Amino acid sequence: MRLLLFGVVIGLAAYMFRDSARRVSVPDDVLLTRVRLKLDELLAQPGSVNIEVHGGRVRLTGPAAESEVRKLTRALRALPGVHGLDCRLTAHA
Repeated sequence: MRLLLFGVVIGLAAYMFRDSARRVSVPDDVLLTRVRLKLDELLAQPGSVNIEVHGGRVRLTGPAAESEVRKLTRALRALPGVHGLDCRLTAHA
């Protein structure tokens, strides 16, 4: 029973820490740089994607490979300081 209770406490602490990390306020220019670095890491042609950042909300427009879009959206939503993601990428083969 103690082990189960310990597991629940650890899980709750991890959930609370994850939630507080997402609420971090990051200046838009810093967030723009982080997003650009993540694009460089995950996309074959990152220069074709336009990025707009306003108040922690990120908007992406432009073409991207269909296989890369899902990985990219997951990675960007996990970035500290991203409060919303509007992914308007045009997927192509």
